[in-house]
Amino acid sequence: MKTLLAVLAGSAAALLTGCGGGGGGSTQQLAGDSGTTSPLAAYIGTWQSACDDHDRQMLVIALKNDGSGSLELTPTGETYFKADCSGPVIATDGMSAKITGKPDGTADMLIKLAENAAATSLRVDKFTSSVPAYAFQRSGATVKYVLRDNQQQWCVDVDNGESCLWDEGMQPALSVPGGLSLRGNDLYSVVLDKGVYVLDMHYVKK
Repeated sequence: MKTLLAVLAGSAAALLTGCGGGGGGSTQQLAGDSGTTSPLAAYIGTWQSACDDHDRQMLVIALKNDGSGSLELTPTGETYFKADCSGPVIATDGMSAKITGKPDGTADMLIKLAENAAATSLRVDKFTSSVPAYAFQRSGATVKYVLRDNQQQWCVDVDNGESCLWDEGMQPALSVPGGLSLRGNDLYSVVLDKGVYVLDMHYVKK
């Protein structure tokens, strides 16, 4: 059973369970070096996570068009029939509202980039992600909307069973502190968890 995270992570991209690991050894690139008006402009683009048993996270980052220098983040999840994420996408998960990331300075942080790895120093562009009231949704030609265990779910058949996503209705507006860090083409998102910033997701540039 796949369920959506109840709390948006700092990158506002952790729609689905699981997070990427691994670390890059290239020179770190700071968003503030991009030469644009926003200190977060280096993050603009489309990013994807590693495959995680039929599922892959996608994150599109753009600058808001209001001149504020904030980011607009659109996270989605893709489900594949094959566990190695080969072949076509059979279901797409998303949110009914876009997420705004407001710059909140930078900080050097020690972050574990993999479960059993030593902590690595990252220069993190901090921001506060906020989203108005929203709902999760799933689409796809073979997606079924069914009642299971007294819970409405979107389910889709995969090669070893099915992948289901709960419909939990409208969710309240949220504001969550987090941040982003770049190392070459590797994007790391972090989230504040019990007073400490921890790794949320690892993406690569698509």
